[in-house]
Amino acid sequence: MAELVRETGGVVDESTSGVGLAADITVRSIRSNEECHACVELQRHVWGFEQPEIVPSTLLHAVSYVGGLVAGAFDSNDQLLGFVFGITGIRDGALAHWSHMLGVHASARNLGIGRRLKEFQRSVLADQGVNRVFWSFDPLMAKNAYFNINRLGASVVEYVPDMYGTTASPLHLGLATDRLIARLDSPPTVRVASPSTSYVGAPILTPISRVGDSILSLGDRPPEKLLIEIPVDILDVIASSRKTAEVWRLAVRDHFRWAFQHGYTVTDVVRDSGANRAFYALSRGGPTSPPP
Repeated sequence: MAELVRETGGVVDESTSGVGLAADITVRSIRSNEECHACVELQRHVWGFEQPEIVPSTLLHAVSYVGGLVAGAFDSNDQLLGFVFGITGIRDGALAHWSHMLGVHASARNLGIGRRLKEFQRSVLADQGVNRVFWSFDPLMAKNAYFNINRLGASVVEYVPDMYGTTASPLHLGLATDRLIARLDSPPTVRVASPSTSYVGAPILTPISRVGDSILSLGDRPPEKLLIEIPVDILDVIASSRKTAEVWRLAVRDHFRWAFQHGYTVTDVVRDSGANRAFYALSRGGPTSPPP
């Protein structure tokens, strides 16, 4: 669904702080029924899922027999701290893996566990001859966007409005579950991000403009580069105004649809700490541009 890192859409553990604490963490495939049950409990902890939305332990146990993957990160006491789960199938006529869930326990975030799980996942799949991994993430989650695009080097290939419909998870914020689809190849596709300074003064698509912004309207002629603004922390926005959060959701949906229809590719996630703003940086053209 979206990766927490959460493949169902949450807060990514992107920090590399706590490296010493992470030294005793082991990442390995999950096989036993007991460990699959632990993944179910972690789903409840991370996403707050009700029973109908939980991936059951029986399915987690079975997927490895047909090329799926369930892997966990364990501490020195063999306690489960995080897990990743996905299934392998066919997309565009080729083998591909859909990474459905990636969750990290709240007590173990900021240890780089999410990244280690993704690296393990990609390595195992590459050994199986599966060289392309897809997953979804909430476009309004700036930390997840930064992790997926800047840290992992994933490409954005599609925008899907309300992909999962209404769910009971509090992490889905009560908003439409719009998702960006990410793709990560093995070996990784070389994606050269433009320096953030190259976007200084670039036109901005935003529902809430500020003095000095170069505003781009959807009817304007497409520039070479543009910025799509998102909240620095959508959870803070929701806490103060649900209506404002809905404005962001619908605006970002329209902005991405327009950008992809005009041949733009996401190249980077840019954070302006001084102004407390976050943006997707996009440029026109290129072989990885999503289809209209």
